[in-house]
Amino acid sequence: MKSELLVIILLIAFLALSGCTDKEIVQDTDSNASAEDIKYIEIYIDDYAFHPQSLTISRGDTVRWTNNDSVAYIVKSSAFQSPTLTKGMTFTYTFNERRTYNYYLATHPYTKSGMIVVE
Repeated sequence: MKSELLVIILLIAFLALSGCTDKEIVQDTDSNASAEDIKYIEIYIDDYAFHPQSLTISRGDTVRWTNNDSVAYIVKSSAFQSPTLTKGMTFTYTFNERRTYNYYLATHPYTKSGMIVVE
């Protein structure tokens, strides 16, 4: 019982301290375009779910996830993982390989997952 309580306290402390920035987090943009030139395809996290839940995009497109919930999340797939996103924070990923990407909220794996198909 004591070890379970300690794990819960440590998890709460980690989530509380990990969101101490309002900066946008950008990952894996292999193009020469500046951040201002990139057109993002938006996915919002609301009520423990992705909106939209599935997308079909083109190779080279950049997707931006925005956390609109007061709960902290980590977006994860086999190809990428965001840092902990607190309310208002974003994470971007550029999809350069044609395939299907399934992703989920690693901090809440019981929620619905998302899917991106890159053509």
